[in-house]
Amino acid sequence: MKFKDKVFIVTGASSGMGKSCCELLLEKKAVVVGIDINDSTIEHDLYFHYQSDVLAEEQIQKCIAEVDAKYGHIDGLVNAAGIFGNNKPFYELSTEEWNKVISVNATGSFIVSKAVAPKMIAQNHGKIVNISCIRSTIYKNNMAEYAASKGAVSSMTSAMALDLAPYNVQVNCVAPGFIYTGMTSASFDIPDVRAKSEALIPNGRLGMPKDIASVVLFLLSDMSDYVTGTMLFADGGYHIQK
Repeated sequence: MKFKDKVFIVTGASSGMGKSCCELLLEKKAVVVGIDINDSTIEHDLYFHYQSDVLAEEQIQKCIAEVDAKYGHIDGLVNAAGIFGNNKPFYELSTEEWNKVISVNATGSFIVSKAVAPKMIAQNHGKIVNISCIRSTIYKNNMAEYAASKGAVSSMTSAMALDLAPYNVQVNCVAPGFIYTGMTSASFDIPDVRAKSEALIPNGRLGMPKDIASVVLFLLSDMSDYVTGTMLFADGGYHIQK
């Protein structure tokens, strides 16, 4: 997998799976442009940070235009920015709570992909990887807005793949399972919660951000040129357990 001198954009770059994707790409000597609503948490000569909300369309368009002008190509995009749900049954959700989760998780990926797609079309190659979730197909109570947002990401991935297939651009998504991140640590640091969660995973352990980043790198590489419109589960076998 050759990444040296290629240019990748990663949203949600300051923490969790997004940050891990950045770090792994940087290890491969790629140029990485991170987008996050928070400050940068990465220091590297090949890393450049744009502090922006993925829903700020004008800022996103400006960022992509600057990256394209500077490097002349954008080889891949990872849409990793996202938020969790509100842990309520759907009938207790406010419309504002619903809209926020849908907007960040689904509309944010649309906005950034929309900005990047014309660049990839013009150069006749590119990779887009969206981060979905096992909850897009395996449901749990009190997660209606989150499941809907990640289901939208999965469906959007396939539709985007068809739109971009004539231009040699592959679009795929990864569905992580139980991943230990800064956002999930409060729950998984409780021994009983962790033990119960790991008991549901055939591989017997929680995933780490690098487990997801490794899958993302495959989908960004030329090794996945014949893979498009698919969702790849990265969940330690959770989705196949009884």
